Amino acid sequence: MSGSERELGKPGGFARWVSIVLHPFAVFIALTMVSVRVLAPQAFWSAVCGVAVAVSVSWAFVVQRRRSGQWSTVDASHRSERPLLYAVLLAVLAICWWWMRERAAPMGQGILAVAAMLVAAALLNRWIKLSLHMASLAFAGVSLFSLRSALATVALLLLPLLAWSRLKLARHTLAEVIGGTLLGAAFACGLQVLAG
Repeated sequence: MSGSERELGKPGGFARWVSIVLHPFAVFIALTMVSVRVLAPQAFWSAVCGVAVAVSVSWAFVVQRRRSGQWSTVDASHRSERPLLYAVLLAVLAICWWWMRERAAPMGQGILAVAAMLVAAALLNRWIKLSLHMASLAFAGVSLFSLRSALATVALLLLPLLAWSRLKLARHTLAEVIGGTLLGAAFACGLQVLAG
């Protein structure tokens, strides 16, 4: 039996794989690839490289925190673990925005919308640890409607499965899952209004 088969056989194994496949990093890589392909195809490889570096840096930070024992999970599952995560992600987004500003200018508004969404989540973290998994997938689903409606529909149809996964793994409460979904959808709607 392979390692992945053993993992799927564990309690929560399928839920864990759903959370991995629909992780915010994976979702935003996919969203970037689709968005750049439609809005700034000349900058596709530059944008993909920029996002790959950003995700690699962010993931290295997450893994370091987990391996050092400073975080209980790679998801920063406790509210007290979130402020530093938000700070690092916002710094990485600032660098992404700087990198993309001339190479793929149409992406700038999207990066700023994601940054604003993270700021809102960080401010609300005092009271509720919103699900960034749900926020990112909802953001992607709503954002994609004007670019690729079929992909948008798939993303939105996956939201209940991802919600189940986050609850099954006990990473979030129902309120945190719903709140994350609403947060992502609201900021994506705001982006659509600003982008016209």
